[in-house]
Amino acid sequence: MWGAGEFLCEGLKRSVCSMLPWDIPWYDPSHVIFFAALYGALSVIGFGLIAAAVLTIKRIKSGDGGHH
Repeated sequence: MWGAGEFLCEGLKRSVCSMLPWDIPWYDPSHVIFFAALYGALSVIGFGLIAAAVLTIKRIKSGDGGHH
């Protein structure tokens, strides 16, 4: 194999087996950038969902349901 074949086989050596933080090769800068952005976005979405749930529960308990 030459050229593209060697390039593709080389890429398989450093592929990610799972998305869990302890299985990611953090020594590779491309993995660090991608997974830092991924986990950052997932964290923002998760905090937003938790905040929405907490505010909804507080509003329901206070009786300010706001009938439509």
